[in-house]
Order: sequence, then structure tokens, then C-alpha cells
Amino acid sequence: MAKNFSLNQCALFPAEVNPVLEAEFPMLAGVQSIDYYESILSPSISVQVKILDVDGNLSAKGVYGGEKLAIKIVAGKDSELEDFVITPEDHELILNSIKDITSGVKQQTVTLQFVSKDLIKNETAKINRRYVGNITDSVKKILGGPDVKEPDIKGINTTKTLESHRASNNYAFVGNRHNAFDLIQRLQPKAGGAGYDDKKKSDYGFLFFETFDGYHFKSFRTLFEPEPETEYVKSEISGTDDFVIDNYNFSSGNDVVLNLKSGLYNNETTFVELDKTKITKIKFNMDKTEDLTLKPPKVPVNIEGKPSRIMLRVADTGVHQHYEENSSKLKDVQPFTDLAVYQNKSYARFSLLNSQSLNITIGMNPSLRAGQTIRVKFPTIDYINEFGDDNSKDISGKYLISHLRHEFEGGKFRTHLRLIRDLFTPENA
Repeated sequence: MAKNFSLNQCALFPAEVNPVLEAEFPMLAGVQSIDYYESILSPSISVQVKILDVDGNLSAKGVYGGEKLAIKIVAGKDSELEDFVITPEDHELILNSIKDITSGVKQQTVTLQFVSKDLIKNETAKINRRYVGNITDSVKKILGGPDVKEPDIKGINTTKTLESHRASNNYAFVGNRHNAFDLIQRLQPKAGGAGYDDKKKSDYGFLFFETFDGYHFKSFRTLFEPEPETEYVKSEISGTDDFVIDNYNFSSGNDVVLNLKSGLYNNETTFVELDKTKITKIKFNMDKTEDLTLKPPKVPVNIEGKPSRIMLRVADTGVHQHYEENSSKLKDVQPFTDLAVYQNKSYARFSLLNSQSLNITIGMNPSLRAGQTIRVKFPTIDYINEFGDDNSKDISGKYLISHLRHEFEGGKFRTHLRLIRDLFTPENA
């Protein structure tokens, strides 16, 4: 484990609006632990700081919520790794809550929870306008951002950047006063990626999340496509301890019953069109779907043609109209059935992506991000199962970082990663 980091700063700065705290409040001496979180399923990064508060200094200085966080963790001179620095200006992590208060003699232990400023703004960002055009463009307008034309004045108006993959489909919708992040997450399964490879297979399934660098709206394929820049090895002997796996837990499986309950293989959705008093059935069959890049193994019993999940939904056909690119001219009415197929394929893609997971603990690496790929290597001698078989090939390989936690506690700096991949792509088959 990497031991050459040091915690040089942990402090609070006055809130933007109605600041009670008048000046910087240093917490370095009282810090017991720091946990920094990222996830491809979350629109906000977060931090928890556990401190020993002597003589009630937090309340005495006027720390009640809204204050900004600063952290500086410095790598040693001989380390290949970079510093980890959170500033009030660049990351705008806001004190959201003070909890888990444990009192002692003239002192108390408290946990301070910080979230992105945009997550707090999101609670009042009620989107009500109508959007027409490419889904990725709509996401950009909802978020705002420094380079976005025609941002929604009721949106987030973020100061952070958005790294995005352009969806292949247009979609018209009304915000209906949904919060900005909630609305973007509703758009995720409706977005499709452009066709690729010789068979022109489409890309289904988008994710919206925040990392240390900003926001991301990208497809599963786009995230998993880059070659890993970092490799970690499970070994007791290595040239450097910066890239060694300390602990791990591996889970591999194709849960047939769970897949059946989710309708992964075969499902049926009945749509009721209230304006036409019409009922439409949409069927999804994994075996007959040609444009997904991967598929699960066959069900071990004969259930061909039988849906394992049946759903009933109201078709929202009134506003979902499809317009030509760069034009206000109505091309056609986008069938809600097309959107249903997109969503079914997105859910299937997500289920398959989680078919293998690996939790590892490594020395702290501030350069890692949720949504990046890394490669792990388990030597043969390390991973022998109960039957004496070498399964190192099963666990080694390329993964996507789905969850990340940087941890400081007791003078130790660690990074905990949840890694995911599917069983069925050529590399992992």
C-alpha cells in the first residue's frame, strides 16, 4: 500500500449566502477520517469528513450548513501519483448536513457531509419548457455550462464542464416541472448511440454522472471502449507498491431467475393510448434482437416465446414528436413504441454489464475516476479454486470503474473500487 501521502489541509470556508462563519475554519488537527465518493449512478460527487470537535468550536464559529470544503492531500516526492486537491472555487462542495454526533467530555465527534453545489440547486431547478431535437443537446441545455447556447434559465446553470457522447436519436418532451437531474436520468434509457462496426449495431444505454473533472453523459460502449492506462496486480512482490491490489472480492454469475424476473430474455409491455382508447403490445425477445453487441447464455429450460415479465404503461403520445435536425419542421410523430424498444434494450445492456463485479482495495490513486477503465492481473498462483483449477483468467482483464471511494483514516490512504464488466464480450468470454 502506498504510504507516502500526507494530509496538509482540511478546512471550511464561509457560505456564499448569509454566511455565519466569518473566516476560514481549519479542521486539520481534528480530522479522524475522510471519505470521497464517485459513482456512475450518481449525478453528484460527495465527501464525508469525521472530526473531533473540541469545546463545541463548530457551532461557536457559526458552522451550520452551506460552508465550502477545501482538502489537500499531497503525494510524496518519490511517488508516481498526483496530489488530491479540492478547492472551494473549482469543486464547490457544500456542507449539506452535520450528523452522527457522539458527545464526550468537552468534545464531540461529528460527521460532516458535503455534496456538489449543483445538487442543492437541483432541488429548485424545476424544468417546464418543451425540448425538441437531439437528446444530448437537451441534456446540455438543462445543465447549462460555460459553452452552452440557449441554456434553460430554470435549469442548473452549472459552472462545470460536460463530457458527452452524442445520441443518435431526437426526442421531444416537456419537463413537467421535474428536477433537472431527475429529468436527465429519465432521458438516459431513451437515448441511443450511433451505429458502429461492420454490422452497424446500435449502442443502447446512457449514464449521467459527476466525477472530480465534471459531468458525463455517455453510453456504456463509449465508457468501456478506451484501453486502460492503468494496471493493478495482485502480488506480494512488485517493483512499486503504488499499483498492487491489497484486498479483493470477486463475484461472477449469470442469475437466471433474477434475469427472468427483470424480463431480460423475454418481456411484454402493454401500452394504453388514452387519447385513442387504444391498446398496443410491445414484445421484446433477446434472441431475436440483432443490434445488441452481447447476449446472455440460453435459459437452461424451454421457455421459448413466453414472457417472464409483463408490464402495463400509459402511452404519453401527446408531445413526443420527432423533428428533423436543424429544422423546426415536423418530420413525423415519433412512435412511443420506438422509445419503448430503446428502453428495453438499455435495461438489458445495463443488466449484462453487471454480470461480473470485482471489489478491490489499493493504495490511494487520485488520478482514477468513475467511468474509467482499468486492467487487473491475478497471477495463476494467487487464484486457485477449491477444485485446483486456475481461474486467474476468469478474474483478470479489463473492467469499468462503477464506484470509487478515496479513504483517509488512521494515517492510511486507500482507494476502494467497484469494478464491473460483462461476461459475454470477446475479451471476457
